[in-house]
Amino acid sequence: MRRVLALTVLLSAGVCAAPADSRLQSAEKQQELKSLRGHIDALKKDLADTESDRKEASDALRDSESAISDANRILGDLNTQRSLTQAELAKLEAEIAAAQQHIAQSQQRLARVIKSRYKSGELEAWRLLLNQQDPNQVNRTLGYYRYLVAAQQQLASQLEAQLAELNLLADEIRARQDELAAMSSEKQRQKTRLQTEQNKRQVLVEQLSAEVASQRGQIQKLSADEKRLTGLIDRLNALIKKQEAERARAAAKRRAEAAARAKAVREANARAAAQAKSEGKPAPKPAPEPKAEVNDDVPDASLSGKAFASLRGRLKLPVRGEIVGRYGASRAEGTTWKGMMIKAAPGQPVHAVASGRVVFADWLRGFGNLVIVEHGGGYMSLYAGNESVLKHVGDSVNAGDTIATSGNSGGMVDSGVYFELRQNGRPLDPQGWIG
Repeated sequence: MRRVLALTVLLSAGVCAAPADSRLQSAEKQQELKSLRGHIDALKKDLADTESDRKEASDALRDSESAISDANRILGDLNTQRSLTQAELAKLEAEIAAAQQHIAQSQQRLARVIKSRYKSGELEAWRLLLNQQDPNQVNRTLGYYRYLVAAQQQLASQLEAQLAELNLLADEIRARQDELAAMSSEKQRQKTRLQTEQNKRQVLVEQLSAEVASQRGQIQKLSADEKRLTGLIDRLNALIKKQEAERARAAAKRRAEAAARAKAVREANARAAAQAKSEGKPAPKPAPEPKAEVNDDVPDASLSGKAFASLRGRLKLPVRGEIVGRYGASRAEGTTWKGMMIKAAPGQPVHAVASGRVVFADWLRGFGNLVIVEHGGGYMSLYAGNESVLKHVGDSVNAGDTIATSGNSGGMVDSGVYFELRQNGRPLDPQGWIG
């Protein structure tokens, strides 16, 4: 927006040097409308960004809620497993207690049996020896006693091994229970953190929703303002078109008057020649008919890369056509030309007069499709009224490059190109630069 305003000031002495009050009002309203639309576009962008943030926050909220659900499910599974493990542990502890009691009873019985057998075995052996019984029978009896004692000892060892195994299993289950308890505590802490995050993100979603609602209200208000302003501009444009039509009729009238004057000159020359002939005198030299100057030469690459200040007297006009307006000449609107108006058929190539960089390539009221090329040293060349613009801002161009096509955009009466040269914003007479 600042660039358009700056260019409007820069070119205010050009083609529209002294517009009517209605044109000034229209230009001001147009600038206001552009500013308003820019504000609306910025708000829409902010709204889109905010809605995007809101979506991200909503997605994050959904993820948090899903994570909390998963944590609750895991906690439930852990609690179930812990309950089962505790039941198994209780059952196993009961089995261990029963086994311990059985082992104790077995050990007591075994002690009594061993003690009894030991005493009875010793006495029985002495009786067998004193009674002089069969030695083989004595050996068999004593072997039976020894076998019985070994069997009791083996039973005791097995019971002790079983008890040790049960104790190990009980220790393992207790360790598993401790692990499950630790996992349950960790998941509970995780659930607490997720709930805190959910609360924070819920607040964020509510804030963003309020902001979106506020921005939408602003957009509606600005849109209503734009509608009212657009209606005013439409009315102003209708008035401008009426004025432009009146200027076009005046220009047509001037062309007709010029044609009538040329016809009168030809008729006067013819009468003078006839009179001289009748009087036997040589025919007088006819008065010259007004001729329009035509430009047949356009820029080429021979001047590319050269400093613009060194090109004085060597430039060529940007388009082939009839020169219908010169720098300083009076215009029908009551102002003077600040450049040169070159009449040309629509769609003709418009060439850059020297190398430089495109600093403006857009439509501007009063100038239509306008291209401005900056050449360094404060020099600029301006090409207005184009049918189409072929370059973008920032493009580098060489002398002779086609940058646009001729036309009558911006309300120009004749098709062609309006050409200006400026230095530090001050218009220069192109004629002094044309070779």
